[in-house]
Amino acid sequence: MGLTLMEAIIATAITAVLGILLLVIIINSSNLFYKQTSKVEQGRGINDTLSKVRETIKQSQGVNSTYPPSGAPTYTSGSQQIVLKVPAIDNLGNTISNTFDYFVFFLDQDKLRFKVFPDISSSRKSSDQLLSINADSLTFQYYNSANPPSEVLPTSATKVKISLTLRQKSGPDYEQQTATSEANLRND
Repeated sequence: MGLTLMEAIIATAITAVLGILLLVIIINSSNLFYKQTSKVEQGRGINDTLSKVRETIKQSQGVNSTYPPSGAPTYTSGSQQIVLKVPAIDNLGNTISNTFDYFVFFLDQDKLRFKVFPDISSSRKSSDQLLSINADSLTFQYYNSANPPSEVLPTSATKVKISLTLRQKSGPDYEQQTATSEANLRND
């Protein structure tokens, strides 16, 4: 029992249509997988970055207005960057009284940078770290300890609110994710 030419053409057409539908489903699924993976990576990146900023703020003694403290300022605390005053440490990890290292978080185009400027007597190493390469915005807000808190100058702050927006290419479009966190300064 054989197939007629018409039956063979119909079977080939049905197979071709099913093959095309299967291909469309596979392409759409891979695009969805890529977008979801991108969102997860971006979410993890924003959480890791905010965690680093928050932990650094918690260990700092306060917000400094500028760094370096004398001479022409290179970094200035404000809504787009923060200069933190952190107690310097000796070789054993003990705090050196009245001596400070300076930590700076700032945007450099779309890169979020973290710099460490140690005092000459500190055993902390200088550092220039790149925390994110797809930062869209970074905002700092400074608050006092009143209830409810009021916004104050950076050097008077006891609490800092950080907002970070990352922007990442996801297929033909861009995905944006914003996260906000708060941290209290030590203010010893």
